[in-house]
Amino acid sequence: MTGFENQQADPTLRRVVIAVALANAAYFGIEFAVGLAIGSVSLFADSVDFLEDASVNLLIAVALGWEPRQRARLGMLMAAILLAPALAGLWTALHKLTSLAPPAPVPLTLAGTGA
Repeated sequence: MTGFENQQADPTLRRVVIAVALANAAYFGIEFAVGLAIGSVSLFADSVDFLEDASVNLLIAVALGWEPRQRARLGMLMAAILLAPALAGLWTALHKLTSLAPPAPVPLTLAGTGA
């Protein structure tokens, strides 16, 4: 026995993980909108990272209290999700090569500071 079998999830832990996921999802929306509006590859890529963080935290909240085998399968799904920021950043960088105009500095700074 590893101590994890048939363990009930702590409701406080679940609430905290969900709150963190919601905060990450909210800032994804902010950075995504600002990144698209000003044409910032770095801000867009960072927004996708916030989305990835939110997704992973929601999966963790769902899996709290699951059996080890089920959590191992979920871990494989999380590994695939972790590829999303890299792929989104690559796509955006390739797209940005067609327009070499720099992003607006003030919105970029404000959005980055908020993160």
